[in-house]
Amino acid sequence: MRVYLITHVATAQQRARDATQWGLSDAGRAQAAALAAASFWATVEQVIVSSEAKAFLSVASVVADRGLPVWVDSRLDELRRGGWVDGYGAQVAEMLAHPNSSVGEWEAASAALERVCEALATIERRFAGKTVALVGHGLTLSLLRAHYLGLARVRYDDWVRLPFGAVAAVELPGGRWIQDFPLAEPVRRG
Repeated sequence: MRVYLITHVATAQQRARDATQWGLSDAGRAQAAALAAASFWATVEQVIVSSEAKAFLSVASVVADRGLPVWVDSRLDELRRGGWVDGYGAQVAEMLAHPNSSVGEWEAASAALERVCEALATIERRFAGKTVALVGHGLTLSLLRAHYLGLARVRYDDWVRLPFGAVAAVELPGGRWIQDFPLAEPVRRG
């Protein structure tokens, strides 16, 4: 079973609005169009998205164009962070440095990884033998990447250089990493 792991595209950040409800920015719409043109979609049989709007919006056009079925799983949502955080990057660095602790009002990285791994186990059982595209988030997919690669924790530099709309691939069962996310110049995240 092959699972394409996709980070959502760039969003229109709104301080007064919950991040789970953010829509796409102009750059995000362009990234979504580029993502929809990727050749791997020809093999995808199932799309799985987190319950956050930006995840589905990242692939809405390719889902509609190809008539792909979509399954929503809230266990794939981003690390739970509460409201807007000034100094977001510093808080991420602190969270990554202390993955078993809650930093501020944030969910512990280890708890977020546990729920994402539970979701992947369900996906593996439910969609065995299929090629799946999973659209998630930078922090939780970085945690999953480190887990599958046997790393002790996520390097902050890897997270900050993870592009929006990036694609990796993993084989299940076993979590064999077959295509890594490309890294780019540091990405501004909020």
